[in-house]
Amino acid sequence: MKKLLFILFLPLLLAGCDKDNGSATLRVATSPDSPPFAFKMEGEVCGSDIDLVKEVAKDTGKQLVIIEMPFGELLESVRSGKADLAVGTISITEERKKIVAFSNPYYKTGCVITSPLARPVTDADGLKGKKVGVTQGARITELCLEKGASVVPYSNSWAIAEDIVNGKLDCAINDAPMARAYAKDKDELAITSPFISDDHYGVACGQENKSLLKAVNKIIKKMKRSGDLQKRIDSWTRLTDEKIKH
Repeated sequence: MKKLLFILFLPLLLAGCDKDNGSATLRVATSPDSPPFAFKMEGEVCGSDIDLVKEVAKDTGKQLVIIEMPFGELLESVRSGKADLAVGTISITEERKKIVAFSNPYYKTGCVITSPLARPVTDADGLKGKKVGVTQGARITELCLEKGASVVPYSNSWAIAEDIVNGKLDCAINDAPMARAYAKDKDELAITSPFISDDHYGVACGQENKSLLKAVNKIIKKMKRSGDLQKRIDSWTRLTDEKIKH
C-alpha cells in the first residue's frame, strides 16, 4: 500500500518542482530605457531583448505581455510572481542569483564612466568626491561608494544624462551600450573611461520555473549559434543611433 501511495503522489511531487503559471501569456518585465536592448520608439517597447522574448513566447506557444517598470523593481517582480521573466541589461551576479534564476549569458559588456568632455572623469579612482548618477538597483552602486563617490539613484536612466549636462551631476556610470547612447544624444558628453567592471547579461526567471528557463536557454543558444542575436543587436543599435526616443 505504501508503495502504491508513493507512485500515486510522485507525479504531484515532480509537478511541484516546476511552477509554470499555466497561463496562455508570457509576462515579461522590463525597464524600456536601455537601447538597443529594451527601449521605447513611437510608443512601442522594442529592442533586441524584446526580440529574444518574442522568440521564447513563440516557442512556448504563449502570448507575450510586456510589463514596464523601473529597473530596480525587475527582479522583485519575477521573485514575487508578478512577471515570468525580466529582461533589459540585467547583469548576472551571485547576489541576484539568491532571489532569481538566470539564463545562460547572452551578452558580455561592462560599465564605463560618462562625463562632460570639459570635465572628464577618466577612471574609478577619480570618482572620489564626485556626484555620480546611476540607475536605481544597478550593481555598480557598491563600487561607487567604495571609491568615495556620492551616489544619486535614478529610476529614469535618461534623466541622468540631462542632469550631467545641467551640472547637477559630475558623471554617470552605466553599461557601455547605455553610455554610448548618452554620448550619441548629448554632444557635451563622452565615454571617458575604460571598462571598470565585467558584466554578462542574462534573462531573469523564477527559481522554480525550470521548464521556462530551459526554453529561454534553448532560444538563446539557437539565436547565438545562428548569429541572429548579434545581428538584431547591431540592427537596433544602428536604428537608435538615428532615432533615440526618451
